[in-house]
Amino acid sequence: MSNSLKQQFLLNPDISYLNHGSFGACPRPVFEVFQNWQLKLERNPLDYYTRQLKGLFTREASGPLETARTELAEFVNADPQGLIFTPNVTVALNAIAHSIALDPADEVLTTNHEYGTILATWQRKCDRSGAVLKQVPITLPISNQTAFIEDFWGQVTPKTKVILISHITSATALVLPIGELCKRARQAGIITIIDGAHAVGQLDLDLQVIAADFYTSNCHKWLLTPKGTGFLYVHPSQRETFEPLVISWAEINEPSFALRHEMWGTRDMAGFLCIPAALEFRRAHNWAEVSEASRQIVYRYRKQFSTSFGSDLICDESWLAQMASVLLPEATDPLKLWHYLWEEHRIEAMITKWQDQPILRLGFNGYNASTELDELLGVITTFLKR
Repeated sequence: MSNSLKQQFLLNPDISYLNHGSFGACPRPVFEVFQNWQLKLERNPLDYYTRQLKGLFTREASGPLETARTELAEFVNADPQGLIFTPNVTVALNAIAHSIALDPADEVLTTNHEYGTILATWQRKCDRSGAVLKQVPITLPISNQTAFIEDFWGQVTPKTKVILISHITSATALVLPIGELCKRARQAGIITIIDGAHAVGQLDLDLQVIAADFYTSNCHKWLLTPKGTGFLYVHPSQRETFEPLVISWAEINEPSFALRHEMWGTRDMAGFLCIPAALEFRRAHNWAEVSEASRQIVYRYRKQFSTSFGSDLICDESWLAQMASVLLPEATDPLKLWHYLWEEHRIEAMITKWQDQPILRLGFNGYNASTELDELLGVITTFLKR
């Protein structure tokens, strides 16, 4: 990528940052907007909350927060009235778990590729209610998408009340075909919950077409906003029964559906107010082209890494976006490799395990250069030889 684009980010120039999927980087212009909103808050907190943001203590749905909501809703093709700002996907999925009632006869259907804390949240929910959390095994390498849909749907039973599934899996970076699953689930009366943590900004989202009951994503990853900026979209059919995670003055003031779920008392909203700036940054820098170029680099290098490690590709390119996971040799100690990359070479990369299989997740974005992946491959090869 161009050096001029790299200079738009605040990343330390002495490090190689190849883990945008865990924590994304925020561009300078967006971060400046973020700091300006924080300054406005500190200069007159009461004015900020009661007049500038508007709607927090009244039924008035206007002002910069609603502008941010509307622009994000347009970006993902969603009804802005159902779009709730949350700090992250973990909070959103806990809110959903808090609101949905489960009985001992119920099953929550998911996969063995889901993010660990999400599985822990719903396992606890099931343990307390007597319901069953059933993980559908997805073996690697993965086959065609039609086969995946049929295999997963084949695990649905009359007990299935909820389908909980990632749009892009965390460790294995697979883009799952959730649209067809949501369609079948709606016809069967099954609640769908989509963990789209990595999706917004990496995929072209159309939440009206996906039509999940609940869809949540993190803007602070691939959408380039400051940290602590996510959203939850609630389908119209679920809004009447969806309960707030935090009870606040919204129960008395009766603002909009979204504000009723966002009002947690004193809270810094600056990150959400940066969403229009992040979307403008992406437009100004032709981010669709940047993303496509990044994908092609990821596709090419995952083959080089797999060949070097003597491992098979886990999927074809139809399953991938701007990340791709590569199987490391089974004897690899992920923690030792992670420490080695940082302590010896100042490289930040995602090294993890999935089902006891060591995995390297490659991520690439506009501030990266392909030479960074060359260096990463050389460094890991040296580590493995040791």
